[in-house]
Amino acid sequence: MENTNKEEYKIHSFDADTQQLLKTALKDPSGVDLETVANFIIDQSLKDTAFCKEAGRICYTITQAETKQSGANVFRRHLLNRLQQEYQERDEMRARSLKEWVCFVTFICYIFDYLKINNMPMMALVNPVYDCLFRLAQADALENEEEEM
Repeated sequence: MENTNKEEYKIHSFDADTQQLLKTALKDPSGVDLETVANFIIDQSLKDTAFCKEAGRICYTITQAETKQSGANVFRRHLLNRLQQEYQERDEMRARSLKEWVCFVTFICYIFDYLKINNMPMMALVNPVYDCLFRLAQADALENEEEEM
């Protein structure tokens, strides 16, 4: 992942408080409630596929900054816990909103791509990513334009 500056992130569309929360998390993760940050990023990602890639980059930067600052993985833990929750409810999510489902799959794939442990993909995400992509490859999934990526 290239070294990125906090100014390069596309967060200008959020309100001032949210922008400040994200800017602080990117620069000084210990200065904010990382569970709130993780939940906000996931909530936004479930609404907008265009934000998913940016969200993956933001998550990468926050985890890197947190590890460098304190050696902790609090943000990553909150992120993975929430993703696990969403994954466990994926069938209900898909029945409720195909757009949200596609956003979830997109986001989890970006997280899988960006967040690594010792330069290896996070093993906790291998099966969820596989299951989600396998579901998208099913014949009935291709009948719906929203699911075509």
